[in-house]
Amino acid sequence: MRGKTVVQGTENLRFAENGLPEGELLKDLEEQRKDDFVWNDPHNMKAAYWAGDDVFRIGRETYAAYHGDNLLYGKLLYPSLLEMSADVVAMALEILGAPDGAGGTITTGGTESIILAVKTAREWAGNERPTKSVPEIVVGYTCHPAFNKAADLMGLKVVRLPPTSSYRVDVGIMREHITENTIMIVGSAPAYPVGCIDPISELAELARAHNLWLHVDACVGGFFLPFAKEVEEIPPFDLSVKGVRSMSADLHKYGYTSRGASLVLLSDKQHEEHQRFVLEDWPTGQFTTPTIAGSRPGGAVASAWAVMKYLGRSGYRERTRKIIEARRAIISAVRQLDEVCVLGEPLAGIVGIGGTAGTDMKVVRQGLIDRNWRFAPLENPIGINILLNYKHGDAVDTFIGDLKSAIHDSKAGKGPTKFTEDGYGG
Repeated sequence: MRGKTVVQGTENLRFAENGLPEGELLKDLEEQRKDDFVWNDPHNMKAAYWAGDDVFRIGRETYAAYHGDNLLYGKLLYPSLLEMSADVVAMALEILGAPDGAGGTITTGGTESIILAVKTAREWAGNERPTKSVPEIVVGYTCHPAFNKAADLMGLKVVRLPPTSSYRVDVGIMREHITENTIMIVGSAPAYPVGCIDPISELAELARAHNLWLHVDACVGGFFLPFAKEVEEIPPFDLSVKGVRSMSADLHKYGYTSRGASLVLLSDKQHEEHQRFVLEDWPTGQFTTPTIAGSRPGGAVASAWAVMKYLGRSGYRERTRKIIEARRAIISAVRQLDEVCVLGEPLAGIVGIGGTAGTDMKVVRQGLIDRNWRFAPLENPIGINILLNYKHGDAVDTFIGDLKSAIHDSKAGKGPTKFTEDGYGG
């Protein structure tokens, strides 16, 4: 054991008695990663939000600078984190059409943002719209599973609507599913599976008519769509729509910041009292947090602030424009192929590709995987979900060429016989 003293009986412990030298540790770490996919490789179309070497460096270095700082103790120990947090929220509210009196909170991720929005809606409904039975949330088929997770945690019921041919919420069908127990409805901007935006304005009318809480899940689109609408026509989707009470928007997606940063935004910051947890009777006095997490990494806040300040509107706009160009090129090429189709009308950085009659999309999908492409699978319908970033414009021709080859092999009976099992999570 390299001359070290080993306590008898500890030789085979996973948590060793003695630590590794730094050099050996880093070498071991590199060895462990040898089979990992390089996250910013252009072949990775599975949630890799690359914005350039400079942006990555800014995010990483500012995260490291605040590595030991905790937003939970910002008031007493780290006032700069509170200032940066407020600045990030203010910038987000500005680009997302927030009315006067709106507010927001930095969270650790989109799921936490959604859970907090559901908690806020539940508490609000307890006063404004009490139910006779289990409170219900009505969501579209493509809506993110985080709402089911929130409902499981809080004893609520999710009513998930049937699929539609447009991959968007059918407002008429949603209206039919509203009952005396409904407290919340949800629209996606966009929905993760295929990148389509739900009709938020119509959902807002429905919410106002029935006094319901409307949440817009813009975890993917929150920092994409505000700049996309300067390049192409985007339907209303944000806090400027009267009737939208809350939004979720991930900083660590198209905000390009380090992982562990999202936002839950409220059209009226007074509703934050429903979001917040408070315990008065505890030895240290009042314990209160606006989030599920107690400790929150200062690095995530600093990274978000630094990247947003570094890029500015023009930096986001330019990267969004390039992603839109890549999306349009892929859609145009796919629509020229008889064997595959674009699912719905994508309006963000996501494209869903399915098969037409007679195409075995499982075989085509595996053919692309075997050609070193990575993406999320779609199972209803069978297809692939690709998520585009700043690099993918240069990879469009290669991707389409490999898609054509995978289709050709499938039709010729030369496709793969072993299939990779994958999904959204892990």
